[in-house]
Amino acid sequence: MPNRPLDLPDYDRPPVNEVVLGVQFGSLAALKTPHIGFLWKRWRDRYPVVSEQPPLEPAFETFPSVVGEPGILFESLIGVPFPRVWFESEDGSDLCQIQKDRLIHNWRKRENAYPHYEYVRGLLVDDLRNFGEFAQEEGLGELVFNQAEVSYINTIDLPDGRSPHAALDEVLSTWRQFSLEGEIEDTTFRARYRFKRDEVPYARLHVAVTPAVRRADGKHIIKLEMTFRGKPENDSQDAALALLDVGRGVIVRSFDKMTSPEMHQVWGRKQ
Repeated sequence: MPNRPLDLPDYDRPPVNEVVLGVQFGSLAALKTPHIGFLWKRWRDRYPVVSEQPPLEPAFETFPSVVGEPGILFESLIGVPFPRVWFESEDGSDLCQIQKDRLIHNWRKRENAYPHYEYVRGLLVDDLRNFGEFAQEEGLGELVFNQAEVSYINTIDLPDGRSPHAALDEVLSTWRQFSLEGEIEDTTFRARYRFKRDEVPYARLHVAVTPAVRRADGKHIIKLEMTFRGKPENDSQDAALALLDVGRGVIVRSFDKMTSPEMHQVWGRKQ
């Protein structure tokens, strides 16, 4: 497990509500629903709760020569699609999602404090090792990685419980330049940033800021989602994990840059 880079910003009380680390690989065509029962037998002590969800579509960051939206991949399906299976810890804070072409580990805040990226990455590595061994034993094939992504989902409580639209300039330092005359009524913010390797695009950072209401207590919040997704340098697991490490660094530095010094004090930014 890598150590936390010393130059990354850090907080005592970060507003992180969920961290998602995921890898995508070539579809395991031989994986069938009965295999999930054998897999859960191995994982039941760690993940006692299991359920089925609709599968996620393949997700690739593409970079067409003509400026526009990323390409959309359509896949023909014959028969019933294989589900996305959720394996959850008893308290729901740890979730492993598996489908034919994807393995994802989510850390979700319950009563537990955020354990930091290195902890979540370690759980993902354990899941990958166990699933890879299972796939080999069952003759399902090798995991050939083609994309990796990391997401941080932050739920930010507002100063004095005010309107999330009016408080944006106090939470986001990058928003202050948009403060205009009149009373702001509604807003959302989305942006994408392209990253290159040897002058060739390979990844994007997606940023979304959305005023919202927290279901648990009905309080107004600002939801700040940041996702870094791209193609590893090769199709190995090590390359996929290395890309997650790069994405984590990009997200943490970007979060620190776009949020205000006042909120850094609230979150206990370490010097």
